[in-house]
Amino acid sequence: MAPRGAWLVLAAALLVIGFSSSASASTDPASSYISCLNDQGTPAQTTYEDFVEGKPTRLLLRKAWWSEKAPRLQLTVVTGLTSSRLDQLEAQCASWKGPLSAAVYIVVRGDGAGGMGEEARGQLEKAEADAAEFHKKMEVADGCQLDMSLLYEVVADDVMTMLLPINVMRNYALVQARTRLVAMVDVDLLLSATLSTWMESKDNVDYLQRECAAKRVFVMPAFETPHNADQAVAHKFAGDAVAIDKKGLEEMVGKRLVHQFALYLFREGHNMTEYNKWFAADKPYQVGWTKDYEPWFITDRFLNPFYDSVFRGYGWNKVTHVNNVNGQGFTFMVHPSAWIVHRQHGRSGADKMYQSQKKAYEAEAKADPKKAEENTSLAGMTHRFRNKILAALAEGSYAPSVDDGVKGCVASLPWWQREDKGAAPFMEDESYDGARRRGRRLMLRGHGGGGGGGGGVA
Repeated sequence: MAPRGAWLVLAAALLVIGFSSSASASTDPASSYISCLNDQGTPAQTTYEDFVEGKPTRLLLRKAWWSEKAPRLQLTVVTGLTSSRLDQLEAQCASWKGPLSAAVYIVVRGDGAGGMGEEARGQLEKAEADAAEFHKKMEVADGCQLDMSLLYEVVADDVMTMLLPINVMRNYALVQARTRLVAMVDVDLLLSATLSTWMESKDNVDYLQRECAAKRVFVMPAFETPHNADQAVAHKFAGDAVAIDKKGLEEMVGKRLVHQFALYLFREGHNMTEYNKWFAADKPYQVGWTKDYEPWFITDRFLNPFYDSVFRGYGWNKVTHVNNVNGQGFTFMVHPSAWIVHRQHGRSGADKMYQSQKKAYEAEAKADPKKAEENTSLAGMTHRFRNKILAALAEGSYAPSVDDGVKGCVASLPWWQREDKGAAPFMEDESYDGARRRGRRLMLRGHGGGGGGGGGVA
């Protein structure tokens, strides 16, 4: 039996280790992120009326898994997805060699009494198990360094299960990002291998950081494959299109294996990129802007506005964000060495709902504008939100609707604190200042969840 003194020494050593572990956990990025969300309170179940009234959606954090791999590049791709789209996330992660921040979403139906039933709890448990296994797989794969959170929402109305809060998910993924440079790239898009290679150069990174800090964004031209009855064939062409060089991509376009994104559905969304000019360019070039322009781009995390949370389901959620970027005086540049390619998938229920309502709403808006203002369909609300935002932008009074969870995290997370104490990207000064003060109090109280890294943090 060890002498009493030896036990005391051992106990003291364990105590020191315990304090060290606690201190490490309290400053661990994943723990800090979890703490800032969980300290914002528990939101009520979401109703369709909440959507109609434009109330910001707050999601609940189930669990988070952050990569233990060292970040290889100084650009974080941020994306949002449903738990059923992990296959798309896997493909995107394989196409990118740098950090990737993903907000994975699952919606469950409330039990009618303000809580969740056994079925909903089972859905969450399965989603958590699937996400944990998926992240474990990504940690050993030769691809991105994946930081991933599983967020959920309890809804009171059946229709809300189809209305994905896409902009809220983009915001939560953006909050997780820790590099100065970020790019919101939807999960059904692959990134060209040339971008990973280009970002390996310190000179290129320095150039991009300097330019983005001067309120320039760098557009990545977007492509897609023609619709193919065999989705696996379409996926192969998409993968080929990001694995080759720019000359090879041009040859694929010539063979009509890929083409400009949304060329036949909404070409106004990407025409300003000037694809013919891009294929001949070896340097960034400036392009103009129109109200329908909706490119994906690289930007400065501290300057990029957050996404407006009023949009759900389908329609105008990204276009209005780009309108805001333009309204805040950003310049649109086109990156000469990077592109993205859409990976074919089926249409969502919200897309079908929106398209089925759109013509009727537009006819009503033309025949009786006053009556159209009372239209609470998905198409009606989406168009009204868009029109309201465009009017506010024209007046110079627009500020995106952002939920308290995002505000609180931006106010308290260490990687969101700037030395110059500049305004938060949602530009709501009074709300931001209040959130910042609350965040500082939380940090002083030493809130921080346990655990960290790739093992998963609850």
